[in-house]
Amino acid sequence: MTGQISDDGKYMWDGANWVANPNAPVVQNPGATQTMAAAPVAQQPMMQVAGADGYGTGTWKIQMADSGLGMFFLKIGCLLINIFTLLLAVPFTSVMYYNAWASKVDIDGRSLKFTGSAGGFLVTWVKTLLLSAITLGIYYILIGRKNVMRWVDSNLTWA
Repeated sequence: MTGQISDDGKYMWDGANWVANPNAPVVQNPGATQTMAAAPVAQQPMMQVAGADGYGTGTWKIQMADSGLGMFFLKIGCLLINIFTLLLAVPFTSVMYYNAWASKVDIDGRSLKFTGSAGGFLVTWVKTLLLSAITLGIYYILIGRKNVMRWVDSNLTWA
């Protein structure tokens, strides 16, 4: 947040860096030597402020990571494998798809890596299917449809 004052009141956040606060109170202690305190270290915000065109200032390739002919043919291949194996290969094809998708994501020059395994996805997938069947679909409507998204998010790291 622009204009935020540090805890000691000596620095102000200008949106990108900590700068000296022109309104900081000056404390004079003639008997002691004064030392300059280091500016607080701030982390870069994950979200970038949108530019004048509304699209942001960095190069982000998230939404378009699943586009293109390569991803189209991968989706078709995964679908055919799942049909021929009567959905037994869903965990394996899902991990294969998310690995390919994560390799295409680029956020400000940094790539993502997908670390999930088919066994880990199998647990999430079976749990969702069983609880949805037991609750006649209520679990899927309220919680289950987000289980895969949560699992994918928990298995993404910076490459």
